[in-house]
Amino acid sequence: MAPPKILPPHYFFVALLAMVALSYATNLTLAGPWALWTGLTLMGAGLVLAGSAAIQFKRAETNIVPLTESSALVTDGTFAFSRNPMYTGMFAFLIGTGFVCNEPLPWIVFPVFFFIIRQRFVVKEEVLMEETFGADYVTYKDNVRRWC
Repeated sequence: MAPPKILPPHYFFVALLAMVALSYATNLTLAGPWALWTGLTLMGAGLVLAGSAAIQFKRAETNIVPLTESSALVTDGTFAFSRNPMYTGMFAFLIGTGFVCNEPLPWIVFPVFFFIIRQRFVVKEEVLMEETFGADYVTYKDNVRRWC
């Protein structure tokens, strides 16, 4: 199966830019200075989570490109807690961005991004993983949550 031309990182960067642009569209403040530190913490956690999952794929010498066949089922490290730690890391980063922007409009981007990633990638990837790894993936899927 050929990978789609537009991949999750592309959607992520569009969502990130949209959130920042929307934060300049209003002048309403949601919270105090704690929002900045909450946001930066979530952004950092998102980077660490997504980055460590990507490193695990590299170590397992399996394909990181969504909707292409994988050569290994990675179930340890961050994948022991979430079947999708890279996407979860992107979500955490965008939620953190919402806090840093400290405006209401950027928050409308997150559910749109979540829906796109879930429908265009996660659901289809799960079918492909089950076809590729069979019972091993089903057992993994039964024991590890999709997100965190």
